[in-house]
Amino acid sequence: MSEGPINAPALAELCVLLETPGQQLLPDAVEVGGRTPLYQRLRECEALSLAPDLAPEVLCPDCREHRVRPQLLADVRGRYQALCFECGEVELPKEQVRLWQAQPGKVADWLHQALGLRGRYTVTELIPGVLWHLGELEIRRHRRSFFFGCRLDSDPVRVRAKLGELAAPGAEAVITTTETAVLRATPLADCRLIALPAVAQLRKGHLTLEPLDGYFDGLAPPVTSDETSLRVLHRHRVVLIGGVEHKLSPQVYDFLKVLEDAEGDEVHKRQIAQALGIAETFRYADIKKRHKLVFDTFVQSDAKGHFWLRPEYLLLEGG
Repeated sequence: MSEGPINAPALAELCVLLETPGQQLLPDAVEVGGRTPLYQRLRECEALSLAPDLAPEVLCPDCREHRVRPQLLADVRGRYQALCFECGEVELPKEQVRLWQAQPGKVADWLHQALGLRGRYTVTELIPGVLWHLGELEIRRHRRSFFFGCRLDSDPVRVRAKLGELAAPGAEAVITTTETAVLRATPLADCRLIALPAVAQLRKGHLTLEPLDGYFDGLAPPVTSDETSLRVLHRHRVVLIGGVEHKLSPQVYDFLKVLEDAEGDEVHKRQIAQALGIAETFRYADIKKRHKLVFDTFVQSDAKGHFWLRPEYLLLEGG
C-alpha cells in the first residue's frame, strides 16, 4: 500500500489507541483485521513504539493455534523463545512478544510544529499522558492558548484546572482525540475542543493542519439527537447511544464487526476468538467491562457461548 492511502487510516488508528486505557496494543492484535501496515506506518513515524513490557501470552507463530509464554533468550539480546505444545521450541521476534505503545508526546510535537510554534514555545506536558501545552497564537485578533489532549475524560476536573492556569476564559483551544460527546457532562463542556481527526492529516514524519479560523467564529453548537445505532461504526469506530458517541477499542470494534458480518445469526465464542486472535477460553466479562453500556445495548448472548446483535440494530449497519 502506498503512503497516501495508508496515512488517513493510520491516523484514525492512532487516535483510537490514544483513547485506550494504557494506550497499548497486544502484539497479537497487530495482525488482526489486516491492520499491520497501519501499525508499521505509525512505527516509522515514531508515534508507536515497542514497550519494554512483554505480553503474558502470544499466539504461536508457527501453528497459529496455541498460546505460548515468551521468554528472553539469555545469550541473544532482543530475541525471545517459547515452548509450544505442538511445535516445540519456537523463536519469537521482539515485535511478536512486546506490547506496542502509542506515543501521545509525539503527536504533541507534531502539532507544535504544524502550528508554527517551534522556536517560540516549548512543548510542556501538564498532566502525564493526558494534556500538553503547545504555545500561543493570535487568531482573529485574539490571543489563543493551544493545548493537545487525549483521554481527557480520565481526569476532567484536573484538566480544567490546568487550562485555567494557562489560558484566560474562552481563550483555550484544545486539539484532542477525545470525543466531545463524552465530555458534555464534565467541567470541560464549555471549552473550545477541536477534534484532531477533523483538522489533521498525517504526512511523512509530521502532521499538517487545516485552517483553524472557523473554530473561533462563535458558530452555533452542533445539532444533537437521541439516536442509538451502529451507523457510524466503520467510519469513526464509534457507536451512538442516546445521541452520545462511544469510542471503541480495537478489540471491541472487531467483536462487533464479527457479529455484524453474521447478519443476525448466532456466532460462537470460538469463531470470535479466532477473529480477534485471542484464546478460545477468553472471558466475555473481561472484554465487556470497559464497554458495558455498548454490549448491553447492542449484543445478546446465551449460556452456550453464542453471541449475536440485537435485531433492531441490523438495519442500520454500515450507515
